[in-house]
Amino acid sequence: MIRKTAIIIGASSEIGLETAKQFAKKGYNLALTYNTNKIDLSEFENVEAKTYKLDLSLNGEVEKFFKSIQNDFKTFDTLVFCAGVAQKRALILDVSNEEIDNLFEINIKSAIKAIREYTKIAVSGKNGNIVLVGSFVEKLGCSCESVYTATKSAMTGLCKSLASELGNLNIRINVVAPGFIDTKMNNNLDNEAKTEIANITPLQRLGNVCDVANAIIFLANENSSFITGQTLFVDGGLVLE
Repeated sequence: MIRKTAIIIGASSEIGLETAKQFAKKGYNLALTYNTNKIDLSEFENVEAKTYKLDLSLNGEVEKFFKSIQNDFKTFDTLVFCAGVAQKRALILDVSNEEIDNLFEINIKSAIKAIREYTKIAVSGKNGNIVLVGSFVEKLGCSCESVYTATKSAMTGLCKSLASELGNLNIRINVVAPGFIDTKMNNNLDNEAKTEIANITPLQRLGNVCDVANAIIFLANENSSFITGQTLFVDGGLVLE
């Protein structure tokens, strides 16, 4: 039996690594990318897992990566894009051109390129799945992180448009939008701030990486086979629509 394969771009992040572990438990082979933090493959002994260094800030690297994995794997069932960089908190008048370019290049332009290249290799299969990791800030906004918010908000329009465009190719696409998740990215928050956030969250806690990974797994498997073009907020009820 040919195993399914999950491509995870940004797999060295806490959310990406936990997602990889959950896919491995379900028997998926794994194509995992990292930039500076290498991934320990000893945790994936029961499946075929390979790592690839990928610097999303460099032109042409996404295309090279997808050519590489075609030599290493037979099927490409799911693409998860969870790479991203945060914005240094600043008023918009203090944000440099370099930071604007970097945020858009990594957070959204690289996602578009990855989707394009994935679609080229997924159309030959029976179906495909794409899950993008966005953020709850697309609904609530985020003062002093406006450019980051813009990149994450762009994912919603991209997802809706591509759901319509790729549906007849049996490729689904959805966004998982985490709320406040207890990861290193939120290390700038002290315990008092975390408590305040938990208090305004209906479920009275911050999320964890398993909460996000479980949502990604759900949207990638057959249990969500009639769901596409949607944004799933994993935020403990912080965003209520």
